[in-house]
Amino acid sequence: MATSKLSILAPSLAGPLLRMHFHDCFVRGCDGSVLLDSPTRQAEKDAIPNLTLRGFQIIDKVKAALEKECPGVVSCADTLAIIARDVTYEVMGPFWEVETGRRDGKVSIANEALINLPPPFANISALKTTFALKGLSVKDLVVLSGI
Repeated sequence: MATSKLSILAPSLAGPLLRMHFHDCFVRGCDGSVLLDSPTRQAEKDAIPNLTLRGFQIIDKVKAALEKECPGVVSCADTLAIIARDVTYEVMGPFWEVETGRRDGKVSIANEALINLPPPFANISALKTTFALKGLSVKDLVVLSGI
């Protein structure tokens, strides 16, 4: 499945896929660790701030298609970054260059997500502080929180 078909098949997932990417980047860097599962439900995706993430099945479908065409070449981390960029652009959002070559993370810890992501109930002061610590502006906060 090409990413250009994603916004047609699931236009409501553009925001959630971008959100998943930024949640991934907030914790261990953009390493795809938010995609990892844990048999004990202690992975990043199991942390409270990530319980409402959507679109994992889209990432899985695109990654499966990539693996079929070029096995072992494109990391899950690059797949997530490129999908987030492409679906954002396809719904009239900005376009940005995605540098590829990320290596997939092999560690995913729910507590790290709790520490690095703002909780769903955070007030505006806490959100501004959290985003500033990651080098993001108030505009970035508004854009990423509105998805």
